[in-house]
Amino acid sequence: MPFLRSAVVVTSSLLLLTGCSVFYPNWGATGLPEPTSAEPTPTETVTVTAEPEPTDIASEEPQPEPTASETESAEPEVVQENAEVTIIMASPEPDYGVLSVVAEVLGVTENDGVCGFRFIGSNQEQTDSNPAIPSSDYTVCSFEVPLADLPSGNGVVTVSYESSRHIGRSAATSVVIP
Repeated sequence: MPFLRSAVVVTSSLLLLTGCSVFYPNWGATGLPEPTSAEPTPTETVTVTAEPEPTDIASEEPQPEPTASETESAEPEVVQENAEVTIIMASPEPDYGVLSVVAEVLGVTENDGVCGFRFIGSNQEQTDSNPAIPSSDYTVCSFEVPLADLPSGNGVVTVSYESSRHIGRSAATSVVIP
């Protein structure tokens, strides 16, 4: 009777464990299987001779060095999509001594964007650039330019945005520098 009980326990344990293989068919696998190719891999045949073939080192012509276009990688060029840049605020703040400019790039959230600022007034131009600040569904461009660096009077401000995938420029917004 103990033999029968042992046989039943062993048999039921084996059945239970084989059922686990249905749920874990690749138990212990360390990676994804490699796809097999139906094409045979070519083999290289090397012929060895007893005497080396003579070579004339002096008669070898120097090979021209490759040009810059030949050495560039064969990566495809990424075409930048147009981005809509809108200036939300462009106002001088004399109490703080700065011109505050805030713009948004709608529908773009990227970490590699750069914002450009351009002010033109009284025959002078002032430019600056800052990293863009991505948000949930747009990107922010923010600038604080010292009023001392800008000429007094009327001027226009534009903000540009450029990343690896997007590029855009806002419409000009007029400002009056005190």
